[in-house]
Amino acid sequence: MKKLIDRINKVKVFNVIIVLLVILLYIFVFMYIYSDFRERKREELSSEIIKQVDEQIEENKKEEEPVTEVQATYNGINYTVIGKIRIKKINIYQPILKENTKNAYNTSAVKISGPDLNTPGNVAIGGHNFMKGNFFIKINRLVENDIVTITDLAGRSVDYYVYEYGVTSSDDPSYLAQPDNDTDRIVTLVTCTKGGKERYYVKAISK
Repeated sequence: MKKLIDRINKVKVFNVIIVLLVILLYIFVFMYIYSDFRERKREELSSEIIKQVDEQIEENKKEEEPVTEVQATYNGINYTVIGKIRIKKINIYQPILKENTKNAYNTSAVKISGPDLNTPGNVAIGGHNFMKGNFFIKINRLVENDIVTITDLAGRSVDYYVYEYGVTSSDDPSYLAQPDNDTDRIVTLVTCTKGGKERYYVKAISK
């Protein structure tokens, strides 16, 4: 009888483990599908904003004093756009938003700090690290001399060449520091790692 009870208990334990594994599998599949859906919707939104920004850039070229920010609207939501970022190596082409908000980060790349685009100083641009290595976490594939192109609303496109990259803690703002001189134009790309506990950054400079 004891052997029978032990066998029944083992079967119960085995069944519980199987059920838990199935649940975990469903959760993983759901998160994977949701992440993919969210990324596709974000790309759709970013593409529509870029179309509106390109129209404004063409208008700006006719003005004596081009504006440095424009409003773009999608699904009734307004976004303040200051330019575009393109990194061909990792297939990133995104508007740069002025708003440093949760909704902005869920939409596109965001200016964190620094001067106007393509002017002397260090401008920091951040983006989310989504699941599956999506969106801005792809900056960890960049190496020395890879190119980051920033386009401002005057239509000026400037190439910046990667010269430094690494990981630092979330409470270390040193990568946001401004250069010692007033001539260097630097772009610092930033994203989160380890659930927001660390920051991966890439620094690039115009030549």
